[in-house]
Order: sequence, then structure tokens, then C-alpha cells
Amino acid sequence: MSAAEARITSRSGHPELVSLGQLSARIGRDPLLVQASSGNTSIKADRILWVKASGKWLADAEQYQIFVPVDLAEVRECLRQNTDFAGIDSSSSQTRMSASIETFMHAAFPHRVVIHVHSVNTIAWAVRQDAQVRLAEQLAGLPWQWIPYVPSGLPLGREIANVVIGHPKTDILVLGNHGLVIGGEDCDTAERLLIEIERRLAISPRVAPEARSALLTRLARISPWRLPDLRNLHALGTDPTSRRILKGGVLYPCQAIFLGRTAPLIPCSVPFSDVRNHIGEHDECRSLLILEGSGVMVSERITRAEQATLTGLMEVLQRIGPAAPIRYLRESDVTGVLTGTLGHYRQAAENSEPRSGFCAITRRLRHRLQASPRRRPRTPIPK
Repeated sequence: MSAAEARITSRSGHPELVSLGQLSARIGRDPLLVQASSGNTSIKADRILWVKASGKWLADAEQYQIFVPVDLAEVRECLRQNTDFAGIDSSSSQTRMSASIETFMHAAFPHRVVIHVHSVNTIAWAVRQDAQVRLAEQLAGLPWQWIPYVPSGLPLGREIANVVIGHPKTDILVLGNHGLVIGGEDCDTAERLLIEIERRLAISPRVAPEARSALLTRLARISPWRLPDLRNLHALGTDPTSRRILKGGVLYPCQAIFLGRTAPLIPCSVPFSDVRNHIGEHDECRSLLILEGSGVMVSERITRAEQATLTGLMEVLQRIGPAAPIRYLRESDVTGVLTGTLGHYRQAAENSEPRSGFCAITRRLRHRLQASPRRRPRTPIPK
């Protein structure tokens, strides 16, 4: 065993890594911050960058080894040379774990602890064409910077490195059509900053019309589709604003990865006698079917990763105002997501579905949906 390998092995039980695991699990159990295997965390210690492995779920961080050690200097040299980093095998697992595609992000941001989340509140702001101006109001006084959409991996890492050079005291990055990045000297500092940003960016979700449950139940009897477990998902079909935004395109990468380029909508003008034929046309759709004005049906084959992503999408849409100017991903952006490294991310995420209890995460979401209006003041849906 080399000296570097010995150092990595000896660090696997370091208290700082234990703290990172506890922080990561807390974040991973909050579906308004992380959906499926999205989001990642890291800590820098003794020239080693410990970063979440690709496709792993943050919710599992306390029960299982989900972090990969990589040589920080090597990653930063790849960043400087504009060359890809091959990743590393975990020395503490019998199965191969590759470093997150966002390893460059974590290496470029100089803080010891880095948190990257797909906060639904942040994304609801970050998909707006006027995001930079509106966020300046919400985050006034905080050391933050805006980064327009850049593909994950090396391109995003280089953009972050450029931001850090120009603004070395930056602790917060809002990524257009993507999410939020926070840095801190330790886990507690980073988490406190995350809580403050969530407080500032919190938006009260729109209340959607009720689903046509009787109709959906009848359709479930004649098709391979069923009603979703989470009733709030019907907002995708019953809320006119959400439907209109869905028809416009893809808002952020995970939407395309797990749910496809276009939302499968059945127009409300289709008579009931013809709905079955329209449903048949969507039999190959893997996860969901949206009936305009009626609600949502899901496939029996829907995975937990797809369901978590679908729930996150609903939460984002319900926080975007009817008059908000939307900035969708370009077709080339979506193609790059689906054909690049992220295209293989879905399978890794589904293979690593949480062993710590997805039902508990769903229950937490239900609780937050019911309790959030009473917990703290929230910003009304911005126009």
C-alpha cells in the first residue's frame, strides 16, 4: 500500500468525515433540498478531497460509505489543464465507486466544506430570466455570485474557478437552471448558511385545484397506470400554470434525465371514450402521464428516483408565478445532458436507491407540505 493509500485509509474514520456524513444525511432526508441522488457534499482534509460518489443518495450517508477520496492537487491540475479527471476506486468498498461528476465544482470552490443542493426554492428563482436581479434582492448582504447555466463537470468547475479568482470572498453560488452551492470552514458554518439562504428564498407554493379522482380511478381500471401515492402530484395536471410551464420545455438537467425531454400530457379536450386510446399511445412512457385538468397517473414501473424527481419538479412549478419570465434549457443543453456523462447517471442513481428508507423521506415531505405555512413566513409566489 502506497503512502497516499495509507493516508486515505486512515482518514476514512476521521471525525470530520463523520460530521460530513451526518450533515449529508440531514440534507438528503429533506426532499425540498435534495431529490433522489441529486446534490453532493465534500470536505477537504490533508490534501484529500472527500466527495460523494456518483449516483449515491445523501440520505444514506450515516449508514454506508458514500464518499470517495481523490487527490485534491490532481483534480485541480486537471481543472487548470482543462482535462477530465478519471475518478478513483473507493478503498473502503468491494464495489467500485466513481467520484461525482461535480468533483470539479468541489475542488474549485476553496472552502473546506462544500454543499451542493437542488433546493426547489432556489431552482424556482434560478429558472427565471430575471433571476440575477430578483436574487440580488433576496440575498442582499450575503457573499454570493450568480452563474448562468453551464453544463456539469469540467465546464462548471472552470466557471466556478473563474468566479473565485474575481470574487475570492464568495461563499454562495446560485447556478442558473441548476441549484445552489455553499462553502464554509466547517459543517456547522456551511449548514447555518444553507438554513439562512433557504429562509430568504422560501416561496409559498401555489394551491392547486383538486384532482378528478373518480375519473382517474376509472382510468386506472382500464390501463396499466395508477394514482400516485402523493396526492400533491396531481398539481402537475390540475394547475394551469404548471401545465403551461411544462409544455414550454425542460427547466433543469435532472428533469430531462429522469422524466424525459417532454411531459406526456393528454389534452383536456379528449372525451373519456377516447382517453384509453390516448393512454395506449403513452404505454412506453416510463414514469408518468398527465391528464390536463384532471391530475396525474404513474406507471407501475416508476422507480423511486423518478418519483423523487417528479415530486421535486412539482414543488418547483408550484413556486413559479404565472407571469414569471422563464429561461428553459436550450435543446443543445438537453442533448448534452442526455448524451454526455450525465446520461449514465440515471442508472447509477436507480441502482443506489436509498437503503435508509424512502418511505421515511416521503413522510417527511408530506409533513413539510402540511406544516410549512405555519413554520415560518414565506415569500408569496413572485410574479
